Amino acid sequence: MKFRRSCDQCGATFFSTDRKARFCAKHQPRRTVQDATGHMAPPTPSTPKLAKVVMGNRPPVGLPSGKRQKGVARQRQPQIRTLTPEVRARIASAFQHMRTVPGSAIPLDAKHIEPHLRRIHTAISQQLWVSRAIVSQVIQELRTALEMATIDLTPEQREQAIAMYRHFIETGERPPGGRRRFIAQQLGVSLDAVVLVIRQWAQSQYAQSPTPKPTRQQLFLIEKAFYRYLTEGQEPYEELPEAIAKDLGFVTPYQVLRWIDVLYDNSKFPPDLPETTADQRAAIIAEYLDYLSKDLPPERALHTTIAEKVGGVTPRQVHRVLYDYRVELRQQCLQRTLVTA
Repeated sequence: MKFRRSCDQCGATFFSTDRKARFCAKHQPRRTVQDATGHMAPPTPSTPKLAKVVMGNRPPVGLPSGKRQKGVARQRQPQIRTLTPEVRARIASAFQHMRTVPGSAIPLDAKHIEPHLRRIHTAISQQLWVSRAIVSQVIQELRTALEMATIDLTPEQREQAIAMYRHFIETGERPPGGRRRFIAQQLGVSLDAVVLVIRQWAQSQYAQSPTPKPTRQQLFLIEKAFYRYLTEGQEPYEELPEAIAKDLGFVTPYQVLRWIDVLYDNSKFPPDLPETTADQRAAIIAEYLDYLSKDLPPERALHTTIAEKVGGVTPRQVHRVLYDYRVELRQQCLQRTLVTA
């Protein structure tokens, strides 16, 4: 089985049997070499071409001639993984410089820069020796601020777009072509404008949380609480996000609602997905219940883990069985609410 990966050096897409592969064949780390003292030195990562564009003709720090001594590995400090005002300013400066470098293939129009973001993140990360996650976060903030002026919706249209999107999340409805495209068609506005409005609204919702970016462990706790309330709770279904958020304390009702929406996402099932047998479905559900009884999520992805344990099924088939199972639990919860009302 091969996995689709992206090279940390050049951003190119490649396939590897190693799920955690980081480099394409061109940028595989070299074998260790001996330094001046005869000891083995670690390989030196190559610099991506885009990083050279950002750095211009400046030689690397510490070597006046810009050349590294043969047989001596370059000594580098650990990557910066804490976002400070100084780091933010350096990333912003590098990003703006990269977007205006003469002769660069990167478009200056922010609307068409999306396909190049991975390469931009890699280049700036290598230049400033800052983690790609921090670079991505800062650039996203810069792009959001830049794009705010391009929204051509009236205040009323903004409210309508947000209300329609929230309704889709609450009901789990997914119109053909996507929610944002449907909203744009209904309001008669551009898709880009709807995307930006919803993105800004969602970011404002996450900003209200004590945990804007929940960890995998925290998302696992949300899923466990959701299952418990579905099967044992007496609260109406529409009140579950607020009850779960209050119970856990580290997320907002919107974050719970958004993760529930992810659990009920059925947009990735191919039309020719093979059906599973009754025994396979029973085994998958049994493994899922065992998963919910644990204190920690599995090391690998849930669907992959269950598929390997059950055997004879694919992760996508596992996903489909779990989706149908959750739909059944939701229907039971809704019926229970109607009976007790």
